[in-house]
Amino acid sequence: MVLLRTLLSWIALVFLLGLSISVSTWNWEQIFIKDQIYFVDADCYSRLTRVQQVLEHPFTPIRFHAFENAPIGVTPHTTAPMDWAIALLTIAFKPFFPNALEIAGAFVSPLLALALITFLWWWSRRLDLRYRYALLLIVILSPILVHGFQLGRPDHQSLIIFLIAIAWAAEIALWTGRTSRWHLVSASAWALALWTSLYEPAILLTVTLLLRIFVLRRLAWPGRPALITFFAILACWFLFDGWRGTGMAPEIAPYFWRWTQNIGELRHASPTEFFRWCGLLWPIVPFFLLWRAWSEKNRAYLAWAVLLIVVSGLCFWHMRWGYFVALAFAFSLPWALSAIRWRAVAWTLFVISLWPLAQEWEEDLFPSEKLAHVQSEDRLDRALLHEATKAITSPGNILAPWWQTPSVAFWTGSPGVAGSSHQSLPGTVDSARFYLSTTPGTAEQILRDRQVRWVIAYEPSRIIQNSAQVLGVEPLPNTLAERLYLRPSQAPTGLHLVYQNPFYKVYEVR
Repeated sequence: MVLLRTLLSWIALVFLLGLSISVSTWNWEQIFIKDQIYFVDADCYSRLTRVQQVLEHPFTPIRFHAFENAPIGVTPHTTAPMDWAIALLTIAFKPFFPNALEIAGAFVSPLLALALITFLWWWSRRLDLRYRYALLLIVILSPILVHGFQLGRPDHQSLIIFLIAIAWAAEIALWTGRTSRWHLVSASAWALALWTSLYEPAILLTVTLLLRIFVLRRLAWPGRPALITFFAILACWFLFDGWRGTGMAPEIAPYFWRWTQNIGELRHASPTEFFRWCGLLWPIVPFFLLWRAWSEKNRAYLAWAVLLIVVSGLCFWHMRWGYFVALAFAFSLPWALSAIRWRAVAWTLFVISLWPLAQEWEEDLFPSEKLAHVQSEDRLDRALLHEATKAITSPGNILAPWWQTPSVAFWTGSPGVAGSSHQSLPGTVDSARFYLSTTPGTAEQILRDRQVRWVIAYEPSRIIQNSAQVLGVEPLPNTLAERLYLRPSQAPTGLHLVYQNPFYKVYEVR
């Protein structure tokens, strides 16, 4: 009997891993286009530009980005752990693929998802959790978590999710009285998460420690090995990457808040989105946990209910917390579903609760005619931008729309004036002023100050709308964005058209 259960468990793991890789690569057609690899968003190209530098100069800290906000550059908040993960994967792929860096960038997040599922399968089996497959299915199928581990998204967010999941798994093991060796796992995961990013992990660690102190009360203090490990990893972070807490220039701050309106992860989440990420049980699970905490006098259930409520509140503030809402919800399920006396009823409720997730997946896998057209146009847009950059045949700073600048810089090896990070906002502001300018003097001054050699023109309506929003102004008629794209003969003196395709025009500054 034990042998059969073990065999079935291993078969389940194989099925779960197959399901995980299937859902995390559902966007294959949006990433692999005409034998080229195109990444999900602009930050991904900045990450791969960093990895290029890591491969060229191993073990050298990257504390300055010359490829954005040119010619000034920026001091980034980006740190080394995700760079190293992609670099190691690149080295592993190099004997098999000529474009090993791009392949590694495309698959690093789905591979982290596979590693997480394997760990959670082992951990939940070791703790003998009831309804552990409900936990695993939410981690695999939740659309927000799939986005975090998506094909073509070499972003540090996937590594943070991976590390926080391991840290929370260790917390649950400790909260339920398992061996204190889980302190070492917890310390390592939290420290690496803090090294990767000092924002979400720092807040989540603070909340978790407060729950340890004020709700659990009796939890044992971590031993010396765990504390040494935690602070040793933090010391490595400070010694290698250094402190990156640079402030924002006062003259740029007003633009920042307008610029953030273009960033989806910084908008407020709605209850509908919570249901699409977690299912219909999302608002009910905390009550199940509170009921068990009261009826069984177990503070661990109370602590986790508070954690889920706090993280949900953070997500109502900013959508970037959605990953951790889905993760905290998934960890809640084994405890919450155990509050239901009848196992068949619990599983039936869980399966029914997945209906909103199924609707979300139906929209993604079987898009409407309108959405399919948008996706097709987006694929063409990426391919034509890549084609346009081949006209940039000599080094020099490039002025392009800020959301396209990181990919242009990666493909050409030349710095961009703008960028997708908030540190490169001064360059983004100058690029917006350039595209909205109506007088030759303004444009020429920006080109001189930024030492621009190449200018990319794009369909003007989006550039004008975005630039006007960033600058907080009403655009005037006959902007430079319109003239460069629609009337190249009216380009300012010194800008010479060297290439054009249906979506883009490339100008050289002579």
